[in-house]
Amino acid sequence: MILTSIELTDFRNYQNAALELSSGNNFFIGDNAQGKTNLLEAIYLLCLSKSFRTNHEKEAIQFSEQEFILKGEFLLDNKNVQKIVFSCSQNKGKQISINRKRLSKISELIGNFPVVISSPEEYNLTLGPPPERRKFVDILLSQIYKRYFYFLQEYHRVVKQRNSILLDWKLSGLKSSAILEPWDEKLVQVGSDLIAYRFQFSKTFSELLSHIYSQFVINNETLKFEYNSNINFEDIAEIQKRFRDKLGKIRRSEIQRGTSMAGPHRDDFIFKINDKGMKKFGSRGQHKTVLISLVIAESNLIEEKKHEKPVILIDDLYSELDINRQKKILDLLNEMGQIFITSTSVHNHRKKNKEDKYFFISKGIVAPEEELMS
Repeated sequence: MILTSIELTDFRNYQNAALELSSGNNFFIGDNAQGKTNLLEAIYLLCLSKSFRTNHEKEAIQFSEQEFILKGEFLLDNKNVQKIVFSCSQNKGKQISINRKRLSKISELIGNFPVVISSPEEYNLTLGPPPERRKFVDILLSQIYKRYFYFLQEYHRVVKQRNSILLDWKLSGLKSSAILEPWDEKLVQVGSDLIAYRFQFSKTFSELLSHIYSQFVINNETLKFEYNSNINFEDIAEIQKRFRDKLGKIRRSEIQRGTSMAGPHRDDFIFKINDKGMKKFGSRGQHKTVLISLVIAESNLIEEKKHEKPVILIDDLYSELDINRQKKILDLLNEMGQIFITSTSVHNHRKKNKEDKYFFISKGIVAPEEELMS
């Protein structure tokens, strides 16, 4: 898949900007706080309808304006052209149309235009709390499997309703277990499906990620990605039984706390280097190398499962990496399709591919290199 062009109107610090893009590497060059990351955010929004920087997309509306508009044209691997218009207004919220047909649900966009990203915000993935890693897995699997996304939405609905009952029970008492039992069963059924997906995914993904990481290190470091499920089980067939058993054991604690204490919303995923927890022992360079390896592993998995190459976004590629790792990473990325990379300067890898394009960013103004040279 290739994003052939993008237009931004009143988005962040861009009043109006239009870019014709390369099918290979696209470099956004400029000093800090000039708008490079804003361009990546715009692309991400077109693909997923969500920002990787905020949970409130209205924050991206330019000051004193009422809405922003993003337009993108994608060329899919099957040669179909898809034109997207994404708008977000103070009054109407988010709206999306594809080829002039408005989507009735924002969720209909998920998985149609796959994207992966590595950014400074992604350090929370390896250094932050469990919700950051669950979010990473949920976004990746939702782009690959429509049913996973359906189960995820349904599971959140069930947890919300169940928590409401538990909190009411905690505050007022006098509840019967019969009120909670139907929601227990829904929690077990949908939650078990999510756990099964995550379990199968983690085994495959760990091997893929480990192989990619090994290409960037010279000291035989090993990387593992482990699924730490909130429900203890040894075989997928026993997940539901173990889930029900756990709910029975923690019923009193859940009532006392007024919240659901078991299920995939309490899962975690652990990164280990040489069998040591990366969160505690990993260096900044190791964390950055893992994040880049994740992008490549995600891209490979998406292409394998969906037969569509995702757009790859990399914010601040060169920081925290030595020259040797920079070269190895860029060499591997050059084989992966369309990539968008931000940087504060043009590096030695410049013009390695004839189709590379360079855009110089200053205060929300984009100048393609060919304009500067003319």
